[in-house]
Amino acid sequence: MVGQEKDKITITITGNSLHFHRDTNFWYETTLTLPAGTDPKQLHATIKDGPENAKDSIGKVVTAIFKIEDGKLTLAGIRTPDGAPEPPINFDSEETMSGRFELRKVQPQKKNAKSSTSKVTVGETSQGQPNPGQAPALESGRKHPAEMAKIASGPDLFASPIAFQNNSAGIRKVHWLDTNGERRLYRELKPGESYELGTYLSHAWVVTDTDGNALGLYYPDGQKRTVTLE
Repeated sequence: MVGQEKDKITITITGNSLHFHRDTNFWYETTLTLPAGTDPKQLHATIKDGPENAKDSIGKVVTAIFKIEDGKLTLAGIRTPDGAPEPPINFDSEETMSGRFELRKVQPQKKNAKSSTSKVTVGETSQGQPNPGQAPALESGRKHPAEMAKIASGPDLFASPIAFQNNSAGIRKVHWLDTNGERRLYRELKPGESYELGTYLSHAWVVTDTDGNALGLYYPDGQKRTVTLE
């Protein structure tokens, strides 16, 4: 890694969707396309949703080059001025990169394992931006009985979307329970807001209030499911 401490972010790829998450103020939902005949291989990500402070990014296309070697996916963002032809690009040219990520699939651990490793792909950035921080720490607050029983998300075997619609009068927080049963905050929903994401059939999601008190635990059901929060 060049000149910076290794930082971790969460990236989830489901079908042609990519979710990039650093925190509640820096996340993006995108749709992927892989154009043919490019060298290096390219990935085009069309931004479909993002935080309130970046709504003007919706509809923009982010371009990256990628390669897969020894089970590792390397992504490098391309720094190209609007309207300019794309420059010659390779993985050794820092001048054309807006960020470089090295991603590996993390295998699920046994429940009695001592280390805490997320099964969602974890990336490390070496240069450029974004410069994400660590995943959010566990919140204090009342846990769901399933959390008390050490429920955790299972393997990534069957992709299935889930959506949350906040019809309550208060803010609701959507957390993923990782493979160790720990909460990972994905989104804060204001009254009237909704949030759809790609996930897996065996992944557990906990909704809390602003103090971290569990209000419900939900799983996808094999087709698109919308959870209405009252």
